[in-house]
Amino acid sequence: MKRLLFTLFLTFVMLLNAQTLADYRFLLQKGEDSPVASKTLLESSKRAFDRTGKPIYEAFFAVGNFFMAKHAMNPISKYSYFNKGKRALENAVKSDPHNLEIRFMRYISQEQTPGILNYSQNISSDRKYILAEYKKSKDQDLIKRIKMHLKL
Repeated sequence: MKRLLFTLFLTFVMLLNAQTLADYRFLLQKGEDSPVASKTLLESSKRAFDRTGKPIYEAFFAVGNFFMAKHAMNPISKYSYFNKGKRALENAVKSDPHNLEIRFMRYISQEQTPGILNYSQNISSDRKYILAEYKKSKDQDLIKRIKMHLKL
């Protein structure tokens, strides 16, 4: 029953193109463990980025690719998804380097990436930026997520 309700919710979110940050954050939360949520995050964020050009949607698209890499069985597909995610996330940070949420997504992504993929060069600088800036944010949900993740 829970799975059916979850699938219905994801379908509803997909139909609405996940238009709020809360919807994307929900998909981020579920995407690591759910291929359906990962695919929904990937597709809806891609559409939103194509429509608006906003770097935040490119960052969500990047994380969707990272999640798809986790769920893929084929090693070539895993690596392809990872590289798409890495390029998109770095482009999002380059486009909007002062966006706290984008930097937080990169921090978490690099923190969780296996060392063999050599994607950890910004962990320290992103952590410093996040710790210096999160208290200035007006986004209480983001602040809560940062505090929970960093155990502040």
